[in-house]
Amino acid sequence: MLVGTSNLTKNMDNACVTELEIPLIVMMENAVNAAMKNMDIDKNNSYTVVCGVGNNGGDGLGIARKLYILGKRVDVFLVGKKEKLTDCSSINFKILENMGVNLTFINDENINVLEESLKNTDVCVDAIFGTGLKRDVTGIFAEVIESMNKFSKKIYSIDISSGLDSDTGDIKGIAAKACKTISFEFYKRGFLNYKADDYTGEIVVEDIGVPKSIKDKFHNSEFIIGKNEIKRFIKKKDKNAHKGNFGRISIVAGSRGFYGAAKIATESAVKTGSGLVTLISDSDVQEKLCTVFTEAMTVNYSEERVKKLIENSNAIGIGPGMGDNKKTLKIVADILKVAKCPVIIDADGINCLKNNKDILKNSKVDTLITPHPAELSRITGFSMEYINNNRIDAAKEAARNLKSIVLLKGNRTVITDGYTTYINMTGNSAMANGGMGDCLTGIITSLAGQGISLFDAAVVGTYLHGYIGDKLAEDKYTVNASDIIEKISYTMKDFEDR
Repeated sequence: MLVGTSNLTKNMDNACVTELEIPLIVMMENAVNAAMKNMDIDKNNSYTVVCGVGNNGGDGLGIARKLYILGKRVDVFLVGKKEKLTDCSSINFKILENMGVNLTFINDENINVLEESLKNTDVCVDAIFGTGLKRDVTGIFAEVIESMNKFSKKIYSIDISSGLDSDTGDIKGIAAKACKTISFEFYKRGFLNYKADDYTGEIVVEDIGVPKSIKDKFHNSEFIIGKNEIKRFIKKKDKNAHKGNFGRISIVAGSRGFYGAAKIATESAVKTGSGLVTLISDSDVQEKLCTVFTEAMTVNYSEERVKKLIENSNAIGIGPGMGDNKKTLKIVADILKVAKCPVIIDADGINCLKNNKDILKNSKVDTLITPHPAELSRITGFSMEYINNNRIDAAKEAARNLKSIVLLKGNRTVITDGYTTYINMTGNSAMANGGMGDCLTGIITSLAGQGISLFDAAVVGTYLHGYIGDKLAEDKYTVNASDIIEKISYTMKDFEDR
């Protein structure tokens, strides 16, 4: 699914009209028909439709027409001056007028009429402002939105909640608190801002007939990860395949007191399907875990075979539980010099590079760093406020500057190489506990070792990790890394491209 901005909407509309000569009123009617599929007409009998005078208001007027034809009770209100109606909105306005539908322009003196309608109808349809809103909402517009929020039983917003900035998710003074947002063609970038959650409700994205060629021409390569995209990467195993066909991977992890991180990362790699998995650690960690593992091998840093093991690996994951110290820095630097395969760097593997970023920038192999916001702040110098308010832009900028793929953890994890970006919508707060990042590192390392490109391995691994967590959270209050590990293989079988 595409993620887009207000400029994308503007450019697509203009291209459809000027290049393809699709009348804008046709595009509006497509939007009306798409919205109608989500009006829950079998459950609701009465609607208050509140429209602005722009094209978003025209969508609302078209919806009112369809609802009226279906025999629903429809009260239609407009905010703004009649003479400012856009051409397409005027067409729908005149049709409603000719049909005898009562149309009321709201002002300070008659807002009580709107409030009575909101109290006595099942649904308020919010069609005041679209994606072009950049100014604060004030005056009668603010009063109307306040009344909608106060008196509506439920609000369905058309394309975007009125008062919400479609690019940033910022609230422009006040915004409609929708229980459902029916958006067109793409997922608005602003929806990804955590602050927008209270205003969007359920988000539905509907196609309104914009050709793929037009979307591709103006799109900025930002996407929501979809389930069908994941399936094509998980292939049915060839009956003649052997362990050598599924990759040799190395997990470099653990230190005294942090055995769990090494164990989780290693076991998750095994369960994701790697042919051969070896944990590389210090002697203390090896001693503790060598008798625990039944499918993975162990080796400690002092053994001569470590260099050859690194050179022969198909993917390497490094960092979980290692500690932010000079020893970890040396290990990361040495591995990046010797490795001939993708390297996934997590946790203290990232932290130790905060004053040594050139080690990452000068790497001759593909790298992926998997920071949470605080770790990204340490390695980039970006403030936490900037990262949390601009997750996509912060991750893209970091990826370009560090010459590494960035996986910015958190709700709606961002994965980007600085140019192409995917946002993951799986995962939940039941997973918010220690070891989850180590588990993800193991999954991604395993996928990369099996021949999936590092970027795609990050996308697929993140989706699977969160998807398993979502399924488990249906029955469990807390989901631990060990719970995820237990289900990895079963879930991959379900996703297998048959």
